[in-house]
Amino acid sequence: MRPLIVVMTLGLGTLTTVDAATAVTTSNANLRRIPQATAAIVTVIPRNTALTLACNGDWCRTTYKGQGGDVSRALTKTVTQSAPLATPHTRATPAAPGNAFYPNCTAVRAAGAGPIRRGQPGYSSRLDRDGDGLGCE
Repeated sequence: MRPLIVVMTLGLGTLTTVDAATAVTTSNANLRRIPQATAAIVTVIPRNTALTLACNGDWCRTTYKGQGGDVSRALTKTVTQSAPLATPHTRATPAAPGNAFYPNCTAVRAAGAGPIRRGQPGYSSRLDRDGDGLGCE
């Protein structure tokens, strides 16, 4: 599974630690729209389904058959685990196409957007010191 990298608005709050893992469901599990037991159910994930999870507390963010949502950590069994990931405490929303703005190359790299090419959202000639169309290289 290839990770999807999106440009996010900076300054979203404090960082928290999230555990990334591969797991299987221990019973049929409700994939919920938000991490709450009373939240709307997106779909039901069958028992023994392998998932890639990003867990924070009692809830894990995942996708199943192209639908994203949250599943209770209690309904999963970890198979493999990665190092903890630092992520924004609040859920970020992708910047609208064409509306990305970076004050400097540090901000471009922090957003995972560098190097940035001429024509891409957020490109500016001030980020392209040598004028070759590739900023923050």
